Amino acid sequence: MMVRLHRTVGISVTSVLSMSRAYCSSAFVTCADSVSSSSNIHIMSGNFKVNHPYHMQRIAFTRNTCLYMSTNSKSQKGKKKELFRADKVLSQRANLSRSQAFDYLQRRRIAMRDPNAPESDSMIPVTGPKVKISMDAILYMDGKPIPQLPPILMAFHKPKYVLSALEEKHSDKAHLGKYLPERLTRIGMHPVGRLDYDTSGLLLFSREGELTQRLLHPKSGIEKEYIATCAGGQVDVDSLKEKLKDGVETGEGIHVADLLSVEQLSLEASETIKQQYQADDINPNDIELPLTDVKISVKEGKYRMVRRMLANCGHPVIELRRERHGNIMLKDLPEGEFRDCDEDEIDWAVSLMKR
Repeated sequence: MMVRLHRTVGISVTSVLSMSRAYCSSAFVTCADSVSSSSNIHIMSGNFKVNHPYHMQRIAFTRNTCLYMSTNSKSQKGKKKELFRADKVLSQRANLSRSQAFDYLQRRRIAMRDPNAPESDSMIPVTGPKVKISMDAILYMDGKPIPQLPPILMAFHKPKYVLSALEEKHSDKAHLGKYLPERLTRIGMHPVGRLDYDTSGLLLFSREGELTQRLLHPKSGIEKEYIATCAGGQVDVDSLKEKLKDGVETGEGIHVADLLSVEQLSLEASETIKQQYQADDINPNDIELPLTDVKISVKEGKYRMVRRMLANCGHPVIELRRERHGNIMLKDLPEGEFRDCDEDEIDWAVSLMKR
C-alpha cells in the first residue's frame, strides 16, 4: 500500500495497513509490516526509531524527514494537540529569548523523544526553528531534559501589603512581579483577579486567557471563601447570618453572602493582632476585643466588598484572608509561595470552559 505524504511537519496519517517495506522519496512513503489501523504516523525532522507493538526499526528518510508511528490509543480519543514552532516552544520551556532559542535549534542542540518509547531509545534531532512540535513534547538540550511547562493554573499565597499587580512604577510597594519567577512571566502566567493590598490568602495564576475569564465572570457563579478577623465584640450569629443572606447595602450596591462559621479568638491572640494592625480604616484605640474570626462565602468580587459588608453589620474587619476559590483551597501553602494545582483542581477549572 502506498500513502502519499506531504512534507509539511506535523501531518498525521491514521489509516496505514499491510505495509511491506520502508522507503522514502521526496513525495511518497511506502512502508512494510503489519501496522494497526489505530496507529498514528507523524512527519518529523531527523532520523528516529519507529516503535509499535510488532516491531522496532530505524527509518532514515531523505530531505531530513522522518516517519514516526505512535500507537497510544488515548491520543485517538483525546483532543488533537496544537503544534507550535520549535523556537517558540523552546523559548517558553527553557527560559530563553526567541533569538537564543532560534540559535540553539539552528545548531542542532535540541532533540525530542517519543513519550511511548523507553528512555534508552534514540532521540529525534529537532532540525530547525520552524519545525512544528507540541508544547509538551519531551525535549532535551545537549542531552539534558528541558522542564515541562507548569499546569495552566497555579495557586499563590499572597502576603499582606503586596499589590495585586505584576509591576509598580509609582511607589516602592511590594507587588506580585517580585514573587513570580521570570520563567512563569515569560509564558504568560498572570493573576486571576486581585486581592486588596492589605488582604492575604489564595490568589490563582493562569496562563490561559479564556480560563481566567471563566474563573472571574459573575455568570460562572464561583464561590470564594474568606476568613475575616473582626472587631465589634460578641457576634450574634443568627442575626449576622440573616443580614448577609438578605443582602447588605454598601456604596457599591447590595451584596449577599453565606455565613459559614464564627469563632471567637482569645484575648491574647486578639491583642497580638491589634498591635500588628496598620491600616487606616479603623483607629486602633477603637478596636473592641476579643476579636472574632468570621468565615463567609461570596460569589462576587467588588472592591473591598467583604470589608464593607461586615463593617455595615457592626463588625469592622481587622484582617482578611481568602481560603478558597471555587474548588481550589489555600491549604497549608506558605506565604509568598506557589504550588501547582493538582489534577482534580485542574479538571474542575477546565470544566468551566465546557459550560
